[in-house]
Amino acid sequence: MSTLIKNVILNGEKKDIFIEGNKIKKIGKNLDFKADEKIDGKGERAVLPGLINCHTHSAMILFRGYGDDLPLKEWLEKKIWPLETKLTEEDIYWGTKLACLEMIKTGTTTFNDMYWHSETAIEAVKEMGLRAKIGLIMIDFSPMGSKENVKKLFKKLEAENLEAISLSVAPHSIYTVSKENLIWAKNFAKKNKILIHMHLSETEKEVKDCLKKYKVRPVEFLEKVGFFGVNCVFAHSIWLNDKEIEILAKHTSNVVYNPCSNMKLASGIFPYKKLKEAKVNITLGTDGAASNNSLDLIREMKFASLLQKGIEMDPTVAPANEIFEIATKNGAKALRINAGEIKKGKLADLILIDLNQVYFKPGHNLISDIVYSTTGNCVSDLICNGKILMRERQIEGEEKIKKEATKRSKNLIKF
Repeated sequence: MSTLIKNVILNGEKKDIFIEGNKIKKIGKNLDFKADEKIDGKGERAVLPGLINCHTHSAMILFRGYGDDLPLKEWLEKKIWPLETKLTEEDIYWGTKLACLEMIKTGTTTFNDMYWHSETAIEAVKEMGLRAKIGLIMIDFSPMGSKENVKKLFKKLEAENLEAISLSVAPHSIYTVSKENLIWAKNFAKKNKILIHMHLSETEKEVKDCLKKYKVRPVEFLEKVGFFGVNCVFAHSIWLNDKEIEILAKHTSNVVYNPCSNMKLASGIFPYKKLKEAKVNITLGTDGAASNNSLDLIREMKFASLLQKGIEMDPTVAPANEIFEIATKNGAKALRINAGEIKKGKLADLILIDLNQVYFKPGHNLISDIVYSTTGNCVSDLICNGKILMRERQIEGEEKIKKEATKRSKNLIKF
């Protein structure tokens, strides 16, 4: 499979891009390669690296708009957890497809997922064509979250041809996974050279409970039990003190900033400035659509920047170009993929932006316009792993996905 993209704006200049297989083969002017597919940007499209959503629960999109504006404990115990006990594999399949549809529509080419029925989710992601890290969940109170189930699933799935999909081990949190199982997860990840994806210090209560139980804070607890030493991606990471930030930096950990979900659930404010100063790799995520209501990373970038400017009372904090990098290059670094930039030899994960939209006029600074002015609706075309998944905002099977996912969501909730 090969694609020739003509007359697109890259770093302010009109360029052509030739994609062969799943990588960018050549960038230049007046390229004349024979290709299976051809896209002409006509000087009206800009090309950018695909966005990387480093923390989400894709199939939870089925709960979007259900149980909003409630305290976290009540939201979980009275709304979300009762519904999750009813979820079938078919629900997960269509929910994951709907999430992928929204992510494609809004410019995300890679996502880091953590949810139930990973086999079914993988089938949905393969059909949609996105790149993904699929987390094999560990949680003590469910047989599906046992280490035995993780081992069984990993052995089965690793033997399959997953193409752009790879696996991680995903212990839910320090309060739902025992110390012994956390250590097992670390050793399993190290042995199999995979990521660990985990919630960490999302709420003040989590920290207080950890202090009460273990006499140390969450990050200190993880270091004490020897959890570090593998590539860790920690979602939320809000309630951190200076010592914990130093520990995360020392162990080259990755953290995921989820501004919209954190604000909506009133969990707290991510310590962006301190983490950046400590040189911790900061990435961006939406969390699930049940606690964000959107999987649009372009929209998320604006919240990410403005929240930090407001809390720090400093307009220079979290500038547009920096926020764009945490949604692209930093995400690629955390997930260990050769993406996040438009360069020869990089994975062909890229998006085209419609510069004719009013958000881009007069057009002084593309990245500022992306971060502060527009939404994911500005994405006209999306290519992932060298394959065109969206052309002029059209995606194959879109209407069926929306219809089936809506039907299944309403059957679960039964308004």
